[in-house]
Amino acid sequence: MHVLCAILLFKLSSALKYSKETAFIAAIIFSVLSCHSETLFFINCINELFSAFFILTGLYLFCEFRSVKIDVVIIVSFLLALMSRESAVCFFPMLLLINYKSVKRSLKEVLVISFVPLMLYLSFRIFSETYFGESNIIPIMESLDLNPAKVVYKLLHYFISMIFPVKMLFEFAGYGTLEFLIKAFRNPTENLPVFLTLAFTVSLICFSLFYFFIRTLKKEIVFPVMLILISLAVYLFSFNTAERFLYLPSAGLSILLALFFQKLNFKRTALVILLLFIFIHSASLIFRAYRHRQAAEYSERVMRDLYNKTGDVKSGSKIFFENIPPKQFGIFFLSVFNFQSNWDYNYPDRKIDFLFKETINQSDKPDLIYDFNAGNSEFKKIR
Repeated sequence: MHVLCAILLFKLSSALKYSKETAFIAAIIFSVLSCHSETLFFINCINELFSAFFILTGLYLFCEFRSVKIDVVIIVSFLLALMSRESAVCFFPMLLLINYKSVKRSLKEVLVISFVPLMLYLSFRIFSETYFGESNIIPIMESLDLNPAKVVYKLLHYFISMIFPVKMLFEFAGYGTLEFLIKAFRNPTENLPVFLTLAFTVSLICFSLFYFFIRTLKKEIVFPVMLILISLAVYLFSFNTAERFLYLPSAGLSILLALFFQKLNFKRTALVILLLFIFIHSASLIFRAYRHRQAAEYSERVMRDLYNKTGDVKSGSKIFFENIPPKQFGIFFLSVFNFQSNWDYNYPDRKIDFLFKETINQSDKPDLIYDFNAGNSEFKKIR
């Protein structure tokens, strides 16, 4: 699916009247970016991959073909993107942008192609939530962070994460440093000196790169930057930041970088930088795949140990856990966020409810308390 997305980006770039060289380099850059690791190697994030695939398919067909049958396929593609993930609603402004730049269809055609999948999806949501309940709209709305300073910082953070293999850097600095910086970002007042230093450093790097890009590309920078901003906008107001949110926006970045290197005429220095960029990101992507495998095996090992330690626990019991690590190698494989789902998937025959200090309610009374020893990856019954 990732290879198909890279091919679609090549076809879309060509359809947008970029040169074959620019389209090819954009596809190569997109295929190796290390910020794709979470989407490619973590099953929880596969909806980002499907959503991007269907959006890129619809945009390419919109640019390249004009017929009623193809328009129906485009509508179905956008509908499938929305069914994969709600953030796919960004296809609408992307479609308007692409139409303005290259396709020049009538506004009526664009609105029909856009609103039909939106109305179909809205109808499906109303039907499903009426009969099955459990809407995620209210939790999403409640988790929005409208602080303008944080929105700007998140934008710069995402830009840095797309260009640089950030997770590889923490292989050397340690993932404890990563967690410390995340806490400083989420609670600036508690770690103000660290937050200001981090914000200043990220801002300086971003604005320096922007200046270099603008000076080199001039007006040509507008379209790929708009693609990035439109596809990333819905995530800028989310409480959390995550690598998986960068999959579709990185398509715009890939076009931007390809244009940048083409403007430099692929001189020796520029060519060396491009090859070094591709090599570093390729190596980082492969290494992150290895880390995801390690985290998965660690999770399986810990779950087996817990299964063996709870053989005499009655079905329906509540177990309170202490000292569960938040992540492994920066990956949410074994954490309070997915621990219950992890257990239910692996051992559906043993019904146990797990409680954690981050999620426990006052009304919850645990039957047992277990401690987790991260050193030997084992659980120990305390009470």
